[in-house]
Amino acid sequence: MLKLRVLVLAFLFAAAPLLANAQAPPSGCETLQSLLEEVRKLRQDLQSTAATVQRMQILLYRIRSQMDVVSQARQRLDESQAVLTQMNYQREQASAQIKQQEESFNRSDDPNSRKSIEENLERMKRWLEQMAQAEPEAQAKEAERANDLRIEQAKLNDFEDQLDRLDNQLSAARQPPARSR
Repeated sequence: MLKLRVLVLAFLFAAAPLLANAQAPPSGCETLQSLLEEVRKLRQDLQSTAATVQRMQILLYRIRSQMDVVSQARQRLDESQAVLTQMNYQREQASAQIKQQEESFNRSDDPNSRKSIEENLERMKRWLEQMAQAEPEAQAKEAERANDLRIEQAKLNDFEDQLDRLDNQLSAARQPPARSR
């Protein structure tokens, strides 16, 4: 029995270094494992950054396209506003001419001249009435185009906000991680 105990102790004494090595990998293997893990993390970071850059490129294309849409909407609004301004100017001019014609009519004693002025007045009043009827339609068109511009500008602002968020993501990804001590 004593021999058996001595043999077991001798075996344990001889096998102890082997058991210790089996439990803890050699330091070279640990270094390789940590390097492999770091390479995997870098690859994931690179893939994430590449995907973000692609999304940014798509957004930049959309922003350029949306800027064209906003520019066209702004141009249509400017045209509508110019039409309204022109209508107002013409209405003021026609009103002033009607007043002048009425004054000329009241001062004139010649029947032929009065008849000509009266026909002119009727024509100008009909034209002024047509302008008054067309003005609400022009105002509605101007309001619609102003609304279209607001909608398209909001879309552009949304794209720009998305681009800012992606830029912030890229900036955050470039920051070295804080080391804990």
